Amino acid sequence: MRILIVDDEPAIRLALLEIVEAAGHTAREAADGATALAALDGQSTDLVLADLRMPGMDGLELLDRVRENHPDTLFVLITALGALKAGAYHYVPKPFDNEEIRSIVERAREVLSLRAENRRLREEIATEYRGMIGDSPAMRETAAFIRRVGPTDVTVLIAGESGTGKELAARAIHAESPRHEKPFIPLNCSALPGELIESELFGHVRGAFTGADRDHDGLFAAAHGGTLFLDEVGDLALAAQSKLLRALEEGCVTPVGSTKSRPVDVRLLAATHRPLTSMVDDGTFRQDLMFRLQVVELSLPPLRERRQDISVLSVHFIAEFAERHGRSARPLGDLARRVLMAYDWPGNVRELRNVLERAVLLTDTETIEVGDLPESLTAEEGPLRPVDAAIAEYPYHEARDRALAAFERSFLGAALERNGGNVSATARALGLHRQSLQKMMRRLDLTR
Repeated sequence: MRILIVDDEPAIRLALLEIVEAAGHTAREAADGATALAALDGQSTDLVLADLRMPGMDGLELLDRVRENHPDTLFVLITALGALKAGAYHYVPKPFDNEEIRSIVERAREVLSLRAENRRLREEIATEYRGMIGDSPAMRETAAFIRRVGPTDVTVLIAGESGTGKELAARAIHAESPRHEKPFIPLNCSALPGELIESELFGHVRGAFTGADRDHDGLFAAAHGGTLFLDEVGDLALAAQSKLLRALEEGCVTPVGSTKSRPVDVRLLAATHRPLTSMVDDGTFRQDLMFRLQVVELSLPPLRERRQDISVLSVHFIAEFAERHGRSARPLGDLARRVLMAYDWPGNVRELRNVLERAVLLTDTETIEVGDLPESLTAEEGPLRPVDAAIAEYPYHEARDRALAAFERSFLGAALERNGGNVSATARALGLHRQSLQKMMRRLDLTR
């Protein structure tokens, strides 16, 4: 890394210079904030190690200027004032420990490496196809299928588990069609009671039923010239299925309470997570409607069958939620990323979105770690938990160190919470010296 050391005491600058250069990094030094800013403007820098108390511009003002003008540069404050972080990547108390400096510099290097990996993955998102992200063979096949059927007017049944992006695929088909400038009207058939579905689809006339105080055109009419997307079409009542089949075959609809039909020009797309063939056997779905909907079928793969897309999806969602909530787009820590890759995702992409939004909101460290993920991802599930499967990919000694660090972080965090964040009370309860606990907290990046 390229490191800038800022301190008004020459002896401290020399000591820090020797530590970081011995670790293989390139270091420069500055005696005050103004000189440091000039050095930063002249050459890109990965990490700044700066004293808090300096004449003229102090460390906090320098931190603000660096965050404003060099947001990608990590900043570590060296201070005798204890638990002061103030937006810095980390802080080191005076007098500092040489090993602690080496540890923090190494962690900063890991953070920068993760950021570089995130940038690489963002570039891969350039392969995004109409909102669908991923470069796995399954997603390439899906995109190719949509490009083939999109320009036609054929009815498409989109099958897939909940959360796989069926509406996204339907919108992509509409966008590829000659109808793309006309309306795209979606309806979740499971969201409305059966007695309202027909009115919602085909419209009704005034007085058709209690509460019908005016004429209503319905969604077929609203989608005229464009595309109507029926999500969870398997939840349609049999009466509505009959009228839907007639509308598709005759190209016209009859509003509820009327005897007059009206022509409609609509392309129908439908989706379901339920097996329609089994529903036909059970008598809950019309076979002739199934054949009419199944002219062409698109099956979307579950996320567990395209795991190589998880990293790219994660980068995309983290950036999206960081911007939405005004947070920094922190990269995934290596173990957290491996846990995401090992998990089976029963809720598919929708579940991944929710997990990462939670992580973006809750994390207070430079990287998203396993502790920022919900317990459902790390709880016992089958013969091997996702977190254990992820750790097992490391060499033994590294896996042991990571597992121990995860235990210490979880254990000390719970102990601090039990004692209201009071460090002295926590140390007494655990049988530790207060200074030892503080040192462990700094090493694990646990704040009060």
